[in-house]
Formats: sequence, C-alpha cells, structure tokens
Amino acid sequence: MRIREIMSSPAVVVPPELPVKEAAAVLDDRGFTCLPVVTGDSRLVGVVSEGELLADRFPPDPRLPLGEREDRRPGQVVSDVMVRDVLVAHPQEGVADLLTVLRAADVRSLPVVEDDAVVGVVTYRDLVRALARDDALIEADVRRRLNLYGGVGRWQATVRNGEVTLVDDRNDPVERSGAIRLAEAVIGVTQCRVVVTPAAVG
Repeated sequence: MRIREIMSSPAVVVPPELPVKEAAAVLDDRGFTCLPVVTGDSRLVGVVSEGELLADRFPPDPRLPLGEREDRRPGQVVSDVMVRDVLVAHPQEGVADLLTVLRAADVRSLPVVEDDAVVGVVTYRDLVRALARDDALIEADVRRRLNLYGGVGRWQATVRNGEVTLVDDRNDPVERSGAIRLAEAVIGVTQCRVVVTPAAVG
C-alpha cells in the first residue's frame, strides 16, 4: 500500500504571511492538527501545528504577581511560529515505512511532496481509516484486481480483519508473487498469505 492511496488530497496549506489567528481558524474548521506552509510558488517552507499556534497565546495564571510574569511576545503570523526543518513523504513510499518515520520523529502527520509541490498530507488518522476499512470492501477490491491480473476465477480470496487469504491451485511462484503484491496494495490489507491446494502440489 502506497501513501498516495491513503493521503488526504489536495492538501490544505497556508501561506507564511497568514495571521496566526486565521491559521488557527483553518485548523479548527478542518479538524486538522498540522498545516503545510507554502509560498506563492507552491514551495514548502515549513509546517505549523497546534502546538506552535498555541504557544504563549493565553494569559498566565492570574495568581502570579505581575512582576513574576514573563514578557511574552508571541509571533503574529505563521512564519513567526512555524517549524522550518520539515520531514516530508513521497506519494510512492510504502505505508509501513511511513509508520516507522512517524513514530521515530514523534510527529502525527507529514506533508506529501512530489516534484517540489505539496500534493497531500498523510496523518495517523489516514492510517487508522485504512485499518478500519470494512473487510467486505477490501475483499471486493482484492478480487477485482486479481480477476484483472489472472482472469476471473484464477484466484480465490477471502479477507478477515484485514488479512487476505489467497487460494492457489496452480502453484506458479511468479503468478503467486504478483498476486500477493496486488493484494497488499489494496487499502486496508494488513497481511496476505497463500494457501496452495493439494492438487497444485501434486
């Protein structure tokens, strides 16, 4: 499964000169946690998340004496608060690799960039949506792809909890490899195994 198949696209982006309050309104309206920041020529220059937008925005504890309060000067526009060192993903990268990157970097989303342009955003929510996909829909997609690949009836396929089981009655390693790759590319598939029938072995 590739990132392009699960990412949210087109990406909702904001310009660096957008006021912080307006960027917060975009996050609130769309239900996002992070936004790519792009220039007028679509070049990615940073990302801004809830944390950056909220930093130093609210009054301190009113019980603190005025002399003990820090002199806070929060940024007014996105470029003042955004993170400039940005990890990105490519739409052709695999979802398993993406999960490793998200965990290692301790981030919840990544801009998806192709040919220097932001084409989407991929988040944990996109991954959860793929995992939660109904088995019947996954099975229908797997069967459709396999029918195109090997002909109608060449492969039997069942899906349970995202795991695909293929039945192979010919025991052709090349065809089997292709069938596994096609099945694993379907959104929601977590694993694929093949059962070779006794007739194929004999």
